[in-house]
Amino acid sequence: MAGKLLNIKRAKLLQLLLAAIVIFILAMLVYFPNYSKLKNLREENQKLISKNNHLKKEIKEYEIKNKKLKEDHFIYEKIAREKLGFAREGEIVVDIEE
Repeated sequence: MAGKLLNIKRAKLLQLLLAAIVIFILAMLVYFPNYSKLKNLREENQKLISKNNHLKKEIKEYEIKNKKLKEDHFIYEKIAREKLGFAREGEIVVDIEE
């Protein structure tokens, strides 16, 4: 009689264990894809945050350059001479190639 009681307890224990494993597997099937998606979204978010910070720095640099352009009119002449190849009237341009 004691053996049968012990076997019944073992059977119920195995059933509970099996049920717990099934529930765990079902939970993993439901939540694991969402967890992977969440992880990917977090990584993408971090990339976007760093890109945003980089763009903010770039905007500040352009604002500084814009302010310099507004204040210093000789920069226009420098750009015209160096990049566009303009010269003042009466000047002789000598282009030395390296």
